[in-house]
Amino acid sequence: MTILFFGVLGALVWNGTSENGTLRKSTSIEPNWAAIAAWPNLNSSSVEAQPDPNRRVTAIVLDDSGSMSKDMHDAKQAVIGALDAMKDDDRVAVVALNSGTVLPFASVAEAKSDLPALLSPIVSDGGTPLTRAIRSAQDLLEAEAAAVRGFGTFRLIVTTDGVADDSEALDAEIETLATSTPIQVTTIGIGIEGGHVLRRADLGSFVDVSNVAALQSALEAAVAENTDFSAITEFGGQGE
Repeated sequence: MTILFFGVLGALVWNGTSENGTLRKSTSIEPNWAAIAAWPNLNSSSVEAQPDPNRRVTAIVLDDSGSMSKDMHDAKQAVIGALDAMKDDDRVAVVALNSGTVLPFASVAEAKSDLPALLSPIVSDGGTPLTRAIRSAQDLLEAEAAAVRGFGTFRLIVTTDGVADDSEALDAEIETLATSTPIQVTTIGIGIEGGHVLRRADLGSFVDVSNVAALQSALEAAVAENTDFSAITEFGGQGE
């Protein structure tokens, strides 16, 4: 499992293999600190009076492509189950690759109540438009950050079982996101073999799970990450 965290005062890049979950620390790309300091680049008409700097704001991208047909139910249940690893007053949104925004940002407590019904009609169909979905999730995160004046930890967690429809566009999108915003990027790959642009350890975190049965454990580990720069040093989800 790999961990990437861009904080206000520094950057940590964790690079490792997913076979035994062991992490090793390395240095790589240089963040664009001017762009990070200027983020979010939006004005909000509704600004929180006393934003909580310890709040975690997480957008989850759910793969609902056609290749997920036999695993769609379990993938939805994994996202729902991962909410239990979050604090009730943290914020969460869910975006599906083909269905679009399933849950706009809400408190985790609200999501626990609303998300099961919102996910119920989602079916696996279509391609793997990761770039479009990640842009949508990033827009949601930026708007949420504008409302709290950038206070908090902002995270993007992507689940996918395949290569993006437009890998070159995705590569550019992830590079810009990782170097120019404080958003933490984590990808959970379900049974992916070979190369994938989201495997780039200098741009984000990537963890392999062999099948969807291990997805919930991986999601729970990702969303439970602390904000104090401590990192998970081992991952062993069931079904791997």
